[in-house]
Amino acid sequence: MEPLELLIQINFIIVAALLIASFSLLVYLLAYYFRSRSARGAAWLLISVFTVYLGDLVLFFVGDPRAAERWLRLQWLGIAVAPAAYAHLTDALLERTGSFSPWRRWAVRGAYGLGIVWFLLALGTDLLVHDGAADGRAFHLWAGPLFPLFLVYFIGGVAWGVVNAWRARRRTLISTHRRRMMYLTATMIAPAIGVFPYLLLIGRTLPSFPAVFWGLVALSNVIIGTMLFGMVYAVGYLDVLVPDRVIKQRWIDYLLRGPVLATFVVLVMFGLSRVSHVLGLPLALLLPLVAAVAIVSYELLSGWIRPFFEWLFLRRDVSELARIRRLSDGMITSRDLRQFMEGILALICEALRSPTGFVVRITPAGIEPVASFGSIERASIEETLSIVERSTDGPIAADGFWVWPLRSRVDDRLLGAIAVAQPIHDAPLETLRETIQGWVARAAAALEDRMLQERALSALEKVAEEVSRLRQPEQEPSAAPLIEHPEFTHWVKEALAHYWGGPRLLQSPLLQLRIVQQAIEAHDGNPIRALRAVLLEAIEQLRPDGERKLTAPEWLLYNLLELRFIQGRKVREIAQRLALSESDLYRKQRAAIEAVAMVLSEMERRAARASGEEVPPSKPVEPEQES
Repeated sequence: MEPLELLIQINFIIVAALLIASFSLLVYLLAYYFRSRSARGAAWLLISVFTVYLGDLVLFFVGDPRAAERWLRLQWLGIAVAPAAYAHLTDALLERTGSFSPWRRWAVRGAYGLGIVWFLLALGTDLLVHDGAADGRAFHLWAGPLFPLFLVYFIGGVAWGVVNAWRARRRTLISTHRRRMMYLTATMIAPAIGVFPYLLLIGRTLPSFPAVFWGLVALSNVIIGTMLFGMVYAVGYLDVLVPDRVIKQRWIDYLLRGPVLATFVVLVMFGLSRVSHVLGLPLALLLPLVAAVAIVSYELLSGWIRPFFEWLFLRRDVSELARIRRLSDGMITSRDLRQFMEGILALICEALRSPTGFVVRITPAGIEPVASFGSIERASIEETLSIVERSTDGPIAADGFWVWPLRSRVDDRLLGAIAVAQPIHDAPLETLRETIQGWVARAAAALEDRMLQERALSALEKVAEEVSRLRQPEQEPSAAPLIEHPEFTHWVKEALAHYWGGPRLLQSPLLQLRIVQQAIEAHDGNPIRALRAVLLEAIEQLRPDGERKLTAPEWLLYNLLELRFIQGRKVREIAQRLALSESDLYRKQRAAIEAVAMVLSEMERRAARASGEEVPPSKPVEPEQES
């Protein structure tokens, strides 16, 4: 094979891998992070990349410039939408940092509209692009009279996105988030590099340097694919309340089961298509067989390459994950326990030539059968256990059974028993005593392990419920029960403490209040300003009538709230102006915050009643007596 042909084949493989990667990453974002506006913006970028690379892949099989022109024009859907997707993603990033702008949202909508217009011009007219051509085995269109305007739109949209991403990074307060924003800013340029139609500008130079061209395309596509994975990996950390380990494990599982598997199968099938003539068999027969073999073989291969991915993404947690995996493999289910006990009981019954036997365990709810052979009465089980409880070793003859107690290895506590009906004929009990004692010891160990595991799982279930509750902010709570929540006053306190900005205000559950949602329209779609206005209105409702006096008792709560949270003055200064000690000031501040919470609750109830919703009556609260 000639070097140029080899380069073209390598490019085909890379483009196919990029197409699989972009589609897989798109599905990943939509499946796990659809509720995140940042993820939806990144998804549009991936749609742009997927559309362009789908066209590139098809063009490898097209030989006629006329047929290629249709696909080249369809690629412009991805090219034209890319700048709008950048605006979408970076507007969402800025909103995460508390920068809300209605005009930016309208600009995003306008960019999508303009992108559709550019696509329609490319699809149905020659104003933007025209006449398909083939230079150096690469198909492309020529620039039309409106292409310079599109170039301004494309470069301007991408540059605006990069600037907004950099602004979002500078506005990020937490160092960990700032680092991830830097990764995202550095990698999000990949879609723009991948979709831009360079051949419109340099197509005439291809016949002179075909090898250089295809080599650069291969190298750039590898870099673009790497950056796409980095971009989606960074987006995966935005707007989620789960540990990093969970995100990384989800990422590893998806990579191994999705894009890596698909790329592996495609590579195997591509290689087969190149050597099928040697085998002398039709591809229609070979492809399904080889695809099945590749998928089955990959199951083993994935087990070998998983440790590399875990080291790459989870190197600090590898030892703990291995420990958890070993514990998981050693877990005993109730079915496992029953089958194991049936095996032990069957061995003893066969050895003693007895057709009847049972295994029971003692639980807090009483005696629980685990396994049995033959007909066993409940009364026999209870009578047998009552005798065994006072014995330390077996076998013990009781009610026609030979019974072996199952005791804890730690504190010799009775856990259960194994009983076998005494056979009619003599059995070699003395000969088999040591063997049976070994089986009984294994049964006791399994029973104790299962009991310990049940207690551990019960504790883990409580932890899981608590973790699930902590992750609830991902789901928007309804406003009706919000004012009845025991943390409502605490949320009011945090919102007041961050009245002029901060992450607590941006993430405050109070944003879900009906009165805040209603106020958003009046504040240019900015929820932070709306919440601030609602808090100010609640404080103003505590203002007494008449002329303001700093030291009058009836003005104390209002003055404290206005000076502390609205003006943001220091505690010592406020205490001096209100003639209070600092300890007394903090006590009065608690009362003032509770008063604001009561006013907000009543405002919310009024709003709910106005919309026809039934709400519980407010709880009577005795006002604090002011000194």
